[in-house]
Amino acid sequence: MPVLLLVAANSRTHDAHEVVDRAGAVPARGETAVPPDVSYHALPQSAPDGLARRLTAFLSGC
Repeated sequence: MPVLLLVAANSRTHDAHEVVDRAGAVPARGETAVPPDVSYHALPQSAPDGLARRLTAFLSGC
């Protein structure tokens, strides 16, 4: 099962790059991305074009 993990760069609860590193250690068909300058609450509103492109590209390859 392909997985797309989006980790908001401005999270107050964890280090985004540490999460990506740990996720990369799990053997799976997955992709990770760290959209810059956004929190989880603001991700859909702050990066709608980039988020839409990323999701469309990922889902097109599934």
